[in-house]
This record gives sequence, C-alpha cells and structure tokens, in this order.
Amino acid sequence: MNENLVLDSNDIIHQGHHDIKRVLFIYLTQESGEYYVTDDPGYEIQRRPQLGLQYLCAVLGKRNIETGILDQAVINFNIKQLVATLKDWDAVGFYASDPQEAKVKAYCKQIKARSPIPILVGGPSTLGNPSFLDHGCDIVVHGEGERTILEIVDFLEGKTSIDLVKGISYKQADRIITNEPQGLIENLDEIPFPDRSKVDIIAYQDYFIFGMRKPYITMIASRGCIYRCHFCTSCKIWGYRYRQRSVDNVLAEIDAAVHAYNVKYIAFQDDVFGITNPWIEEFCTKLMKRQYRIRWMVILHPFSIGQDQERILRLMKRAGCDTLSFGLQSADAATLRGINRSPAEPARLKSILATAKRLGLVTVVGYIFGLPGDTRKSIQKTLDYALHCGATLSNFYVLSILRGSEMERMYGTGNVSNLPRDEIVKLTKQASKTFYTYPETIWNILLFILKNPGWLFYVVLRFRAVLSRIGF
Repeated sequence: MNENLVLDSNDIIHQGHHDIKRVLFIYLTQESGEYYVTDDPGYEIQRRPQLGLQYLCAVLGKRNIETGILDQAVINFNIKQLVATLKDWDAVGFYASDPQEAKVKAYCKQIKARSPIPILVGGPSTLGNPSFLDHGCDIVVHGEGERTILEIVDFLEGKTSIDLVKGISYKQADRIITNEPQGLIENLDEIPFPDRSKVDIIAYQDYFIFGMRKPYITMIASRGCIYRCHFCTSCKIWGYRYRQRSVDNVLAEIDAAVHAYNVKYIAFQDDVFGITNPWIEEFCTKLMKRQYRIRWMVILHPFSIGQDQERILRLMKRAGCDTLSFGLQSADAATLRGINRSPAEPARLKSILATAKRLGLVTVVGYIFGLPGDTRKSIQKTLDYALHCGATLSNFYVLSILRGSEMERMYGTGNVSNLPRDEIVKLTKQASKTFYTYPETIWNILLFILKNPGWLFYVVLRFRAVLSRIGF
C-alpha cells in the first residue's frame, strides 16, 4: 500500500482499503441553544431538513454509492443503537455546528472505541477547527463538501493518496495535517439536486411560518454572502464568494420536488435571497407560469431590493412568497458600526416593512443582544424599534461568538458587551415577552392566523413549546 495512505493515530490505518458501497450521514440534535431565549432548540415546532447532507447523498448517488441520513431530530436514537446500525455501513459522516460540537465529539469517540468504521466530520464547526481528530474522527472536512466527499471515497478505496485530498485535516504520526483548501464549485448548476428521498419529508415543519403547509422543504438558490458581518462565519465558510444558481436550475429543482413530493411550501435558506432585482424578476415570472400552488419564504438584507421595493415585493407575492425574514441585529448606530453593519439599515428596513405590511406579507426581524458595546440603553433602543417598526414577528437572541468569526478574532470567546451575560439573557427574555404581549403585535398575528386557521390547529397542540421558544 502507498505509505501516504497511512493514518497512524486512527484505526483506519488497520483497515486497508476497500470498496465504499454504503455511507451513512448523521445529524445529532443540539445540546445547547445558548443563543435562544430558552435552552430548548424547539424541534417540535421547527424541524428543518438537513439540506447539506441531502446534497452529499445526491453526489455519492451519482457514483452508485448507497447513502442514508439519520436525523436525531426525527428519529430518537442513542449511541448504542447507532453503533449497532453502523455494522451495515462502510463509512459514517457527522454534521457539526458549534452547538453540536461536544456531542459529535462524544459520539465519535464512543464509535471509534467499538467499531473500525471510518468517521468523517464536516459542517460550520470545522472552520479552522480540526480538533475532532482528537476524539475519534478520522477525517475532518473543511468547507464545501461535494467534491471533497468524492476524493475521500477515492482515498478510502485506495485510488489516491490522503495528501492529495483537498479541504481536509487528518492525523499522521500523532500530528494533525491540514491539506490545501478545496476549490469552490464555480458553477452551482453542476451540482445534482439534493436527494430528498433519504428522509421522510412529512416529518419536517416550521410552525413559526404562518403560511407553512406540508410537505415542506428547504432550498438554496445561492451560496455565500456579499456582506461581512463580524459575528457571522458564512462569508468565511464560502470563501468570501457569492455564487448564484441560474433561475432555470432553481426552477427545475422546484419542478422535481413538486412532481415527486407534491411540495406545498419552500423555505429558501440563502444568506441573502436574490441579491439583484433582475434575477428575482425572472424567477418570479417563470414560477408564476407554472401555476403551482406553493408558497415560499426568503431571507433578505435591509439593503435588499433597492429603490423599486414595492414593485418587486408585489411580484414576489404574486409568485407565492408570503414571508420575509431579516437580520437587523440592533437599532443602535454605534452597535451596528461595531459589527461592520451600516447605521442606515434600521431606517431602510422600516421602509421595506411598511411596504410589506401594505401587501399583506409576514415579516420577521432578528435581533442579537450582547453585541460589542451593547448597553442597557442600546438594548432598550433596539426593543423600542422592534415594537414600532411594523414587523409581524421578532426573534431575540443572545450573542454566541462563532468559532472562526471576525468577532472571535477581535475579542476572543468571552463577554464582549458592557453587561454581564446573565443580565443579557434576562434582557433578551424580557424583550421577547414585551414584544409578544404588545397589543399591535397580538393584533398583527391574529390577522394572519385568520387567513390560515389550519396553522392555529397545529400550533394549539404545541402551544407550550411555542411559548417556551419565545421566552415565556
């Protein structure tokens, strides 16, 4: 065997190479919801499909490799049950975000103690972080995974050397080695559509979306973000690049999802949907011609759409869009400057929210408390803005410093505001309670519930979970 195939510190060294016929991907539930106003991540009411894992399944499927997705948010399993399941698979891959890091490491360690199966870990928490290798993981995947997973399979089958696999870290002679980065896929249209057959679509839902109907799926029309917010890692994960799929490619995926699963609701998970008005116009115009009875939601930036906002938003609504989500984070100018955001954003967003309200669109705005420089005064200013900006819903979060973010580089991982963390948590909960007991908020929510009484039926059964998620 080529000496470069050896991974001295992992059991994979003893396996030799063999055909990879079956790969299982694992999503573990979060043990920490530290940025929510509650520790409960709320899977009962908001359970999103793992789109990244579905993409990997699609890519491996083109190689005639059987794949599966085991989502702990849908199927409750423990480590003993997982180890028993892995006897039938040739490799296992874990998704890891920062709140899942400790749990993924614990699972990797226990699996490696009981099984020689190759263990892979990828996801946002691997950004500049190969530490999973010290806990039983064999290969850490950094960044975009569709090309990398194929190169890893080639390595496991003995067709290439480990040092030629781009975008990974591994151990050799107890030393962590990180290979050169994997190049980004320039043409996103080349990537096969996510393989949604690997999950039970009906098991996924998001009851925080008033118009949500099942079957519900998530999609992306782009990768990357043109903005450089200090608290976020998306721009780094996607290599400081923004890449957009063609309208026809996105619509072809919608066609496939509607025909295969009768999809009724799509939640677009792009960091910022559309970016340019011509793309949005083409998308909406062509989608309307299909006459599907589907609705959808998008994430926008306060500077999205530009000056032609009413015409574009009206077109989006005609095409089925019913919900707009924004991340403002703060209404305080100094706080916004401190996270590389524009002080002009609150006024701009207020204008978009007013237009959306006239058109009957649901709007959601997210805020983060505990940002650099935050004080009781700045937080109160943000709450006052939330109460009077006209948004239908507001989400209040406690700052969580993400591994690899610019904020971590600037401040480390400790408290970065002028307030102790326990007070930040208290103020976050108070803000949520104040917003959702505010008469105008209650009235706005009731108006939308009347348009979709079916939503109320579903939520009544989960009312305690909804109240917990918003801090009651």
